[in-house]
Amino acid sequence: MPEDHDEVLKRPDNEEPDEGDVPASVTFMALMRHAAAKAESQQAAAPPPRPVRPAAPATLPEAKPATPPPPAAASQPTTPPRTPRQPAPPPSEPQWDDAMEAQRIRRVKRRQARRRQRTVGVLGGIIRSVIVMLVAAGLMATIFTWATPTQFLNTGVRAELSIAQATNQVAMGTSFPTLAPTRQPTPNWLRRVGIVSGHRGPQVPPDPGAVCPDGLTEAEINFAVSQKVVRNLRAVGYSVDLLDEFDLRLENYQAAALVSIHVNTCKDFGERVSGYLIARAAARSGNSIDDLLVNCIAQYYSLATGLERRDGVTIDMTDYHSFREISPLTPASIIELGFLLADRDVLTGKQDEMAQGISSGIICFLEPGNLPPTPVVAGTPSPAASPSPQAGS
Repeated sequence: MPEDHDEVLKRPDNEEPDEGDVPASVTFMALMRHAAAKAESQQAAAPPPRPVRPAAPATLPEAKPATPPPPAAASQPTTPPRTPRQPAPPPSEPQWDDAMEAQRIRRVKRRQARRRQRTVGVLGGIIRSVIVMLVAAGLMATIFTWATPTQFLNTGVRAELSIAQATNQVAMGTSFPTLAPTRQPTPNWLRRVGIVSGHRGPQVPPDPGAVCPDGLTEAEINFAVSQKVVRNLRAVGYSVDLLDEFDLRLENYQAAALVSIHVNTCKDFGERVSGYLIARAAARSGNSIDDLLVNCIAQYYSLATGLERRDGVTIDMTDYHSFREISPLTPASIIELGFLLADRDVLTGKQDEMAQGISSGIICFLEPGNLPPTPVVAGTPSPAASPSPQAGS
């Protein structure tokens, strides 16, 4: 059996034959022809068999006179007998072995080349997959960034970020930051702010709010501080609406924020009752975006005025009528700047500081990174030392 036949038997059943190799059937037919040619050559070299004489019959028939054969023409040429066609000699054993060895080497080289191609194909597929994943991740991140609204972060998270920035950037006791005007105003509804001047506007009968014995009214302090807040916000590019108490524009009013400014009562409680109150609508869900607005204003207002934030807000604040009129998408709060009796000096002598604190709180809410946040320096008095007065509004 030739040497290549053993290689064929050793090849796994699931391995396909290499392109250009001699199929097994062709090899088998070549072996059969080689054997047949060898047998014919051996038969031709052997002596012919001796003919067997037949046995004589028991009785011989009567012999007939033989007819002499016709004389052969002397000029007719004689045709020599045809010799059988001899097959081509089979290749010698050394030639056959060299051909099979060369074929085996070609087959091994083709297998090695296919293995290298498979390895390169696998590595290329992995690299292509990684590139596609990176490109897809970049596109998704870009689309997510474009489609994410500005109020995407939870209000609690934004509040904590503001406090963290305040702790890291501003030391305790630093001067109050001033607002720098922007290069170009952006008057659109996302930058629109509503400021309600409490008890202002045509009303029948007129409602000045809380009134002190000497004639000082809540309405005039509210209007003075509201005008300064509007001036500060417009200076940094916001479109600000100065609204009356019962302004018709409050119906479904939509803006980035709305703050209603009021002052607390001038009533004598028998002891000094000082501080400011700030609240959001009670109808808004807990930990809402309104809480972030309240916390930002309280943070800056306390630092600007030195007043303490009090507990005990009244239903007049949490159920303020403007909260029910404006759009549900508008964050809103109401602030009582202080008490007309105990905080009279601050309410009449530090109106610029009060307006600055409210303006900075609104900017802290709208753009946490635009204004350096500052820590809250106001404390909360105990309930025993802080009665719950009724709001003057």
